[in-house]
Amino acid sequence: MGKILYQLLFSAVLVLVATTSATAQFAIVDNTGQPFLTKNYTDVQGSAYLYDSWKKGSVTTARDITYDGIELMYDQVEDQLIFKGSGGVAKTFNQPIKAFTLKASKDNAILKEQVFLSGFMPIDGAKPATFYEVLADGEVQLLRRSAKRIFEELPYGSATKVKAFKIDSFYYISKEGKLTKIKNDKKSVLQALSDKKTALESYIKTNKLDLKKDEELAKLITYYNTL
Repeated sequence: MGKILYQLLFSAVLVLVATTSATAQFAIVDNTGQPFLTKNYTDVQGSAYLYDSWKKGSVTTARDITYDGIELMYDQVEDQLIFKGSGGVAKTFNQPIKAFTLKASKDNAILKEQVFLSGFMPIDGAKPATFYEVLADGEVQLLRRSAKRIFEELPYGSATKVKAFKIDSFYYISKEGKLTKIKNDKKSVLQALSDKKTALESYIKTNKLDLKKDEELAKLITYYNTL
């Protein structure tokens, strides 16, 4: 009986420690932010965000401090990460963010989580703080930068212009600290990774890869890292 009571007390202490730790971490990250000034997108069709609802994830600051299990949203128009603070208040971080992760959607059978990194060399108008999604990791990385912008169009037969979000996605190979922009097609990828061209061509042919699909393009880069 004494052993059972001890086990119950020990379990209760573990739960209390975990809860206290999570609460303390939440308080810490909450103090690192400032209220998010919501942009007025009410007259624009679509969404400015990667996901329209909060997603659990983690954040690593430029000081290598990591916060786990916080709720995040990513504004793809402003390239801005937002977190849910106390009382459900949306906040932005006061300090630079080096990386963040989001739990992948349930319908994503490829990735368990989405990883975003900043700190790459500026290219195509991007800044060091610009976030890139890591589609394949290793000595060589496959990155995707997706940005949304607002555009206007005049629907056929209408006298009124309509505003809507449009997403542009760009792909890059990160190798030896340098970014190379690629298209998601065979010619462009083989040109960027010409040192292993023969092996990559063979792999594409054998596995019948469609490089227009992100997961298959990522598979090719993952293979490259094994050569």
